[in-house]
Amino acid sequence: MNIRKIMIYAELRSDSTVNSVAYELLTKARSLFGNEANIAFIVIGNGIAGIVKDLTRSGIDAIFCMDDSRLEIYHTEYFAAAISSAVKEFCPDVLFIGATAAGEEIAPTLGSRFNTGVASHCVDLQIKDDVFVQMVPAFGGKVIGEIYIPNHSPQIVSVKPGIFRAETESPRECKVVDLTPGVLDEVNTSITVTGAMQMVFEGIPVESAEVIVCGGYGLGNQQNWDKLERLASLLNAAVGCTRPVFDNGWVKEERGMIGTSCKSVRPKVYIGFGISGAAHHVCGIKDAGLIISVNRDKDAEIFSASDYKVVVDGTAVIDELIRILE
Repeated sequence: MNIRKIMIYAELRSDSTVNSVAYELLTKARSLFGNEANIAFIVIGNGIAGIVKDLTRSGIDAIFCMDDSRLEIYHTEYFAAAISSAVKEFCPDVLFIGATAAGEEIAPTLGSRFNTGVASHCVDLQIKDDVFVQMVPAFGGKVIGEIYIPNHSPQIVSVKPGIFRAETESPRECKVVDLTPGVLDEVNTSITVTGAMQMVFEGIPVESAEVIVCGGYGLGNQQNWDKLERLASLLNAAVGCTRPVFDNGWVKEERGMIGTSCKSVRPKVYIGFGISGAAHHVCGIKDAGLIISVNRDKDAEIFSASDYKVVVDGTAVIDELIRILE
């Protein structure tokens, strides 16, 4: 296997902190390619000197950074130009990108620029027969497909935050490379970013919740969904859902969706109602402490990933739990 240089895009959140997926990908890269691999972060933004200093203690080998006012707010073309500059400087064999809202746009943009393949929303990364393989759900999550990009460089891989665990890496000598922002002058764009607005949501975020009550399409209708939200409130739990729940309009926002294209969670307790168990969703709950599933179908795939299974109409269980808790 000829992979010795790995670059990870360390995306900044709106609060100017590094998204946790960068550290998760660093840990995964070390476990896959060994301590001898040369791994670098690329971090871009405005006024990022303090962030770069913090990253030098993360166990990374090198940091490529670009500091410019045009990089303060996400702009696809400026960000793609900045990351492309780092890729050309470092020449990585693999480029890891967090599959965040911005990362999902940046990854294919860079794939087009470098005429290379992009494996999106990976749920696992492996070495098979000395070849780097990306594992991606396919056919509605019914199977896990193996993606190979052996003859192109860099291989671009996107992974949702929370899929892997970040572990403390041993500090090592870190090289910092300041990239000239002159490449941004060459960007000919018709898009002007005038500002950014951060939405504030009520309730407990699923990604930080200790208890999650999750519902799927098997709940049947909006009335039953409202009951599930009531149960979650009584349990002081976060409310999670599968994509069909959002597609049918029972919830108005995607922030509670759990799965490879949404959120990966690690609650102490996960209780699912009316969930079939597609791989897309199961991959998002694989690190839950205790999984309890309620489904009227005794052969539901979700039961194979559950610690306890209840074969019964989920709405009846919800009604009884609400009665007891009230």
